[in-house]
Parts: sequence; structure tokens; C-alpha cells
Amino acid sequence: MNLGVILPHTKLYGGVKRFLELGNIFIELGHSFTVYTIEGKSPDWYDFKGETKTFADLQKDEIDALFTTETKFLNELINANTKRRIFYHVRITENLRPILKQKNIEIFACSTNIYLHDKKKYSIEAFKALGGVNTANYSSKTSYTVKGRPFCIVAYGRLVERVKGTKYIIKACEKLYKKGYNIRLLLFDTAVNEKAQQLIDNFSTTVPFEFIQNHPFEKNSELFNRGDLFVAAERHAGWSNTVCEAMACGLPVIATQAGTKDLLIDNETGLLTKRYVFLFRRKIKKLIEDEALRTRLGQNAYKHVQKFDWHQLALRIQEYLMKTNDV
Repeated sequence: MNLGVILPHTKLYGGVKRFLELGNIFIELGHSFTVYTIEGKSPDWYDFKGETKTFADLQKDEIDALFTTETKFLNELINANTKRRIFYHVRITENLRPILKQKNIEIFACSTNIYLHDKKKYSIEAFKALGGVNTANYSSKTSYTVKGRPFCIVAYGRLVERVKGTKYIIKACEKLYKKGYNIRLLLFDTAVNEKAQQLIDNFSTTVPFEFIQNHPFEKNSELFNRGDLFVAAERHAGWSNTVCEAMACGLPVIATQAGTKDLLIDNETGLLTKRYVFLFRRKIKKLIEDEALRTRLGQNAYKHVQKFDWHQLALRIQEYLMKTNDV
């Protein structure tokens, strides 16, 4: 099959990352995969094996199935030379009504969070294309013991997006540090614009910290394995890539329900929390003090996340496309 996706760009965002990783796997399966953006630039942070083209090629190429994740590209999707048109719902805030007015566009949901939201709000049954993570790129922790060093708390440092909630984690850690807990913050991000870079450059906290920038994507496992705990405080999300990656490294996780319904089973594969500083503080404190709980949650998380491997998702999408049409 000739597959493609319309994206706004190829910068490091979750929705972009999803299709670059899936695209490589579709290519492994014998299909072609093309990313169409306004500028047609290839990603500089990921080794994408497919082609990148501009929107001008959408009407020239012969495409079997074409995806997009944003309603602003509805016209490009409608006018493209493709047999199948698929809206892959990855952002829970996206308004699907313009999409649903088009009878020839199929809807995919990237998570149970999205699936349930769409069912309730729009009365539709989206195809569950849940996931994922390339589990082969991640290795699990071998020890959960913390002796003679600070307890390392890892968090996504996307400061420019308030929805990520990094400030909640920082404030919780500051309170714990003030009370005498020997902790250290490990933040990471790749700045997507000048404002993001400025916020990173000017970042400060009372807690000892390291802010890793432009970390090679293929080495994320090394980054996560430096930590003792991963914390996510997102307000809303389709699928939480960072939580999934942390779990693929056997890292115990504290997170909100945003983008994690498929991943976090409270007190089994992680700890769920509401988005309040005092709750993050309590749960971080709990895991600092309980090595047995850290070990159990981390090991369970590693086992649980295997079912969301990108390869399994690619096979599921392939089966769906081949069953439901003569693509």
C-alpha cells in the first residue's frame, strides 16, 4: 500500500512522532510511507526512512490511505488523490464536527481517552488504534535501590506548553526538598521555538536539577534509566508518549489520567493523581520512601506496556485497511 500523512511539520511533537515511528514500521512491512508538510522538510531529530514531500504532491501522488491529525488540513485531505481518508484523533481538544460532515472520512482514536471522548461527545465508534512505543528501543531498570545519592525525579520539561503541567511537579519537588528530602530533578526537552528556548535558558528552581536539551531520540532509554521515578502532570492529552516511554524502561510512574487510561492502572502499573501540587508531593514522597512499591510498579509497568508496541499497532492498522477495502 502507498500510505501517507498530512502533518504541520516534522518537529518533535507527540502527534508527529507517532507517524514517523509508524511510518518506518509500515515500510518494514513492505508499504511506502510519505509525510506531507507545507515545507516538505525531513525531521532532524529522527531517522525517518520514508519520503517527505510538500502539499503540492498530494494531488499528484497515487495514495491508498491518507491520514491527518488536524482539522485545519481538511481541505488538503478532501482534495488529495487518495482512496481512503482517515482522521487520526490524537488531541482531545480538536473539534471533529467539520470532519464528521464529510461522509468519506474515517475516524481513528489513538487512545481509550480519545475513544470514550468521541463516543460521548459525537456518538461515534472510532477505530481503536491505540499506542504506542517501540519497545525494542528501551531497556528496563535492573535496580530500584537508592543509596548514597539523591533520588532522581524525571519529568518532561516542555515549559512553553502550560498544559504539560511541569510547574506542578517542580513546586511539589521544591516543597519536598525544603523538608529535607535528598532529591534531584532531571528535565528534558527539545525547544520547538525561540520562546521555548528562552524559557529553558531562564529556568531555575531551589531543587538541584539538570535540564537536558536536544537529547538524541534513539537514546531516550539511557535518559529514563537515570531516573528513579517519572512524573507527568498533563491537563489533557490523547496518548502520553512520555509516560509510555518511561514505563517501557520499567520506571515507576505518577501521572494524571490525561492520555493514560490504557497505561496506568492505579497502584498496579503506576500511581494516578489529580492535578494538585499537594497530591504530587504526597505520591512522590510515598515512592521515595517505599522501594518495594517502586519495584512492583516499575516491573508491572514494563510488562503492561509491551502490548502497545508500534509494531502491533501497525499490524492492526494494516489488517483494518485490508479488511475494510480493496486497498
